[in-house]
Amino acid sequence: MPMKEVYGAQPPLELIRQFFDYQGWYERKTKEKPFMKFEDMIYVSAMGPPGGGRSVITPRIQRHFNLLTYTDMQFESISTIFTNIVESFFYNFTDAIKDCISHLIECQLEIYDNVLNGPLKPTPNKSHYTFNLRDISKIFQGIVAANYKLVTQPVHLVRMWIHENKRVFGDRLIDNKDRSFLDDMLLDRAQVKFALSKKEIFNAERLIFGDYMEGIDVETRIYKQIDDLRLLQTKIEEYLDEYNSAVKQQMHLVMFLDACDHVSRIGRVLRQPLGNCFLLGVGGSGRQSLSRLATFISNYKIFQIEVVKGYQMMNWREDVKKALMQAGVDNKPTSFLFVDTQIIDE
Repeated sequence: MPMKEVYGAQPPLELIRQFFDYQGWYERKTKEKPFMKFEDMIYVSAMGPPGGGRSVITPRIQRHFNLLTYTDMQFESISTIFTNIVESFFYNFTDAIKDCISHLIECQLEIYDNVLNGPLKPTPNKSHYTFNLRDISKIFQGIVAANYKLVTQPVHLVRMWIHENKRVFGDRLIDNKDRSFLDDMLLDRAQVKFALSKKEIFNAERLIFGDYMEGIDVETRIYKQIDDLRLLQTKIEEYLDEYNSAVKQQMHLVMFLDACDHVSRIGRVLRQPLGNCFLLGVGGSGRQSLSRLATFISNYKIFQIEVVKGYQMMNWREDVKKALMQAGVDNKPTSFLFVDTQIIDE
């Protein structure tokens, strides 16, 4: 919304208010019918409390609406929902793991509360810091992928929990100050609730989980921690060689540890239902190449539009239709790769 005027008016809102008061607007171009009246129109609007990029909506326009409001869910309700989900998934795990579930849910709600109300609030340069219940569900979606043969001790579950939080919340943070705030918070909760030391939790240089270490064509992929980071690099280099031998346009990439970590992150998103990710970076940083490699490792088909001269919205719709037919009718798991240079029509 534009800035308020001296007396609190905002032009777009005043135009809407004029419709409510007089059922129309003045036509200023042609003088024949200066006032245009509109009939059978219903306005449905959505608004939130002011702050974080949201402006105040003046009472003079609010009075024309029937207001429907709802309060945020109580933490007891959220706890009940996720406790039932996690317990039903962990029915065949060890008793030590089952006993941890209530502590895990409690920790997660405390982290969520601190993320919402702490220093990670949205500001103009961090406008995407908008967290909601969907983020908690994504974290537990990762946790319930645990394997009962591998996750037998509380420390295994805590490592997985920290990793999922770092993926869902941490990957959205833009500077080291915010990341260290989240890391310290996760470590503190793990130490308080599970009596684990930092050394016990971080048994490797960095926490990386994936389901690709056994190979691409295995029937059931096990989502597990990758302890040996050198082995991870070797494995991903092997996959890169396999990819290059199968395609015409080869990718000559240096798979250092950060690149492998990014491939693992993209792979984690692809393995989740309705998974999607937005890759940000300077040109030439490998966003497209790593997406292709992660798609290959996930055993997905890649789909990308080809923007040629005269490419219009009609062509775009046809391409989207093709992608949906490939995924839905042909039942081929598909990764849709869309690059910023392909945006013709905003």
